[in-house]
Amino acid sequence: MRKQKNLLVIAPFFRPSLGGAETYINELCEFFRKHNYFVNVFSYQPVIISGIRGKKLERLKNMEIRRFSWIGHDIFHKFQHYPIIIFIYLVPYLFIRCFFWMLRNHKKIDVIDAEGLNAAFIAKALGFLFKKPIMISILALYNFVPSSFFAKVVAWTLKGADRILVEKGKSADELESIGLKKDKFVIFNQWVDQKRFKPANKKEIKDQLGWKNKFIVLFVGRAIPEKGASILLEASREVNNDINFVFISNKGPVTADIVSESKRKKNIIFLGEVNPLELHKYYQASDIFCLPSKYEEGAARVISESISCGTPIIASNMGSTPYVLDKSVAILISPKAKEFSKNIEYLYKDQGKLKQMTENCNDFAINNFGEKNIYLIYKAAEELAKK
Repeated sequence: MRKQKNLLVIAPFFRPSLGGAETYINELCEFFRKHNYFVNVFSYQPVIISGIRGKKLERLKNMEIRRFSWIGHDIFHKFQHYPIIIFIYLVPYLFIRCFFWMLRNHKKIDVIDAEGLNAAFIAKALGFLFKKPIMISILALYNFVPSSFFAKVVAWTLKGADRILVEKGKSADELESIGLKKDKFVIFNQWVDQKRFKPANKKEIKDQLGWKNKFIVLFVGRAIPEKGASILLEASREVNNDINFVFISNKGPVTADIVSESKRKKNIIFLGEVNPLELHKYYQASDIFCLPSKYEEGAARVISESISCGTPIIASNMGSTPYVLDKSVAILISPKAKEFSKNIEYLYKDQGKLKQMTENCNDFAINNFGEKNIYLIYKAAEELAKK
């Protein structure tokens, strides 16, 4: 058996925080620790969601997670559009904690993995100081102005990476536009555990969830304005009252609106957060999944989860989504309530079209969202670890 290797993962946001990026990082760590790596995670206690905390030091087989307490749960939301403030907020303290740990442990680390741009600054410094290869995951879109100061700083930072892990979609194009070379890119789709996220009998799962004979439109996402839950609330007023809208979301700025609407209308169901291990059932039971994002985002993880469970999507035609989906399994439209209400009503009435799109999901998921994607990342880490 080959010698166990060590991976340092720098991730400002990590479980028990919930979100697509956090799920991606968690599954990446789980994969590596089950494939002969010891994974060391450095993160903050949740700074986006208040009221939840993880262990300061969590020890698992082949993994240790260090979570550091930090100030303010509202700071990130207030200043997320100001990169310099977020940099000052997230980077210096986490760098200090990583640096002093590396002073004692750098000899055993084979590869440094940075999750996002802020972690990339830390990884670049540590890689230089301790002569370690680094790979950086970029899951968001930044709409760079190529000649801007921000774009130049990002390009300088990422040019220090040995591999840049980029979701399929618009991200690779915009990184190339600021001077990064594609030969460093590892381009992948979000993957899911397709033994759990898989099609099931919708009628049976609906009965289990108490949705017997209900037509379900599902939203899963953070309760922030950018995710577009308000678009679905508005759309719900324009469609047949037999169409039910289910919202699975954390507490956030839009929560009060969803709760208020759910008290006023029977076809609005607010579930809050659900057990992540049960999430697949809600996709399986739904007829349509909606992704009404109002901003340019990367390929949201909910896309791969929904399609893998056999539920077609109506989504905003922005960001990376059009690169990942096609008309066989999705309808892509502008993020406006009228567009969503029109297309939800269309699929509700045209059961033949909905049935065909539902049947298309399984092959599409197998071809696009399987484990082969994480093996691309694993292969990249293996190549770097041999350097």
